[in-house]
Amino acid sequence: MSSTGIANGSGQATFHRVVAGTDRRAPSGHPSGRPAGLLTPTVLESVRERAQVMDLFGPSELKKAGRDFVARCPWHDDRHPSLTVSTTRNRVHCFVCGKGTDAIGWLQDRQGLSFQEAVLELARRTGVSVAEGDPEAQERFEQEWRERRALMAKRTEQRTQFHQALVQQLEQGGDGADYLQARGISADTARAWQLGFAGGRLVIPLNDASGQTVGFCGRATGNQEPKYRNSPNDLLFQRNGLVFGLDQAADAVRKEGTALLVEGPLDVIQLHQAGFTNAVACLGTSVSALQLQLLRRQGMKHLLIALDGDKAGQAATEKLLEQLQPQLMAGGLSASVAQLPDGQDADGLLRSNGSPAIEGLIAGARHWLEWRFDRLLAPLSASTGEASLETLQAVERNGQALVEQLPDGVLRRSAEQRLEMALRSSGEQTPGTLPPAAAAAEPHTATARRRAERRALRLFVHAPDCRELLQCLTFQDPSCRSAMEWLGSLAVVAMERPMAPMALELSSRVPGAVGAELALSAAPGPDVISALQREPQEELQALLDLLEPMGPHTSEPHPTVEENSPEQARITNWFGTTVACPLTGDDSFAGA
Repeated sequence: MSSTGIANGSGQATFHRVVAGTDRRAPSGHPSGRPAGLLTPTVLESVRERAQVMDLFGPSELKKAGRDFVARCPWHDDRHPSLTVSTTRNRVHCFVCGKGTDAIGWLQDRQGLSFQEAVLELARRTGVSVAEGDPEAQERFEQEWRERRALMAKRTEQRTQFHQALVQQLEQGGDGADYLQARGISADTARAWQLGFAGGRLVIPLNDASGQTVGFCGRATGNQEPKYRNSPNDLLFQRNGLVFGLDQAADAVRKEGTALLVEGPLDVIQLHQAGFTNAVACLGTSVSALQLQLLRRQGMKHLLIALDGDKAGQAATEKLLEQLQPQLMAGGLSASVAQLPDGQDADGLLRSNGSPAIEGLIAGARHWLEWRFDRLLAPLSASTGEASLETLQAVERNGQALVEQLPDGVLRRSAEQRLEMALRSSGEQTPGTLPPAAAAAEPHTATARRRAERRALRLFVHAPDCRELLQCLTFQDPSCRSAMEWLGSLAVVAMERPMAPMALELSSRVPGAVGAELALSAAPGPDVISALQREPQEELQALLDLLEPMGPHTSEPHPTVEENSPEQARITNWFGTTVACPLTGDDSFAGA
């Protein structure tokens, strides 16, 4: 079929056949579409003997260096080749970042394959039989590979035809070119993503992690319904096994450790065009275990979620976080939410407000648990005047259900504290609902001490006037103490302004519980921030009421401290070590 025929409309039947699945083969074997070969120790050993890692590089990628070769390292920003490709050891190793692997691991990393998939692919390339002694299994293996490669060749040909049709329109004019111009997509971007046109639709190739086209997405340029048409699942394409844009975003995800998840392919394309090259989409609002695995193979440690800002997008974000919560709790993966304005998607926000709007959106991303609590507590903020008893009870019930899903630790304790403060604040404004609890009535336990220290850390971030006093405190909780050390080392600590943005930035760099503390102290929610900044001294007084009975009283406060405010003297009563107080410059007082 000529490109002219596609551009003039005869391509509509071709594109509809592609997305209707009339050209597909019946699925078989591995659910990802890879061949279901037999992986045995013999096969693995043969592959390791025959597969040469240097054969996986292109000629232009390698430079001779003595007996070995060097290439640019994909695992860090490598301006000068520092990756050694050893022909004697048959391995690659970077002496800058310390990473290294063999041929199997290299293929896994570069093409986003599982271990078994990489071994089977190398077995095919090196002629290793994956089913020795089982002719029927070997025949099935080879037949599936023949079908798969034939289908892949057909998809590549279709992609070329669709793209040529769009290129012709870019040169001569047409609906496809007009649509790209209206969406702000440049001709260079259209070529980089191999966008096409057929049947009145912009055709977007769906590529796997290695860049092979396995399906297509057609976006209506007019009033056609449905707005989007995707290829059906088949031997090559599995909707829940593809991350759109991962082939283009892989390098950025590896270097940054963060993937920016948006809803649609056009969101991804526009973001990449604007320089946000770690953007990806999952062709829907859920992330399958396989899609998450694909992202994590590329070094993703943090998932930044930026789904559409409408009610459906928020509900999808909530559902996604519920789905990811086990992985988030298990460690090794963190997540935050960049909340788009109501009714906006990433593409629309970028076109209307430019790159600074996306940068601000990312900078203001909230820790996933904070976002869930903001959404859970929204009925309290939405209530005009007094919050009803029914509203308070519903929020408390849903909040407790969320807290109970969290393991005991920093996140659970912070969540309990956030819920308690919000309910107490609303209860105080609503007579006869929830009586305020006296701060000093909290049990003098290690748990109560940790909660109080977390409140002190949060006050330190948002109330500049209290910082000097709070720096006199000794934090017993390790994560809270480390977080305070990070914040106390910053130059902005002496400035009379909140330091939440810097604390939030630090939280993305510091792993584990300390990073979580920094994030939670920086972003406890607008209701809490407002209360802290409105009446910081009341919060400080409440903290001292909590902490005074918990600390040691084995020595008297130093006289110079008694000359200052009563709060300073009370701090020294439970002060646990000798530290210079920034209020007095004196380092001789201590509570033993």
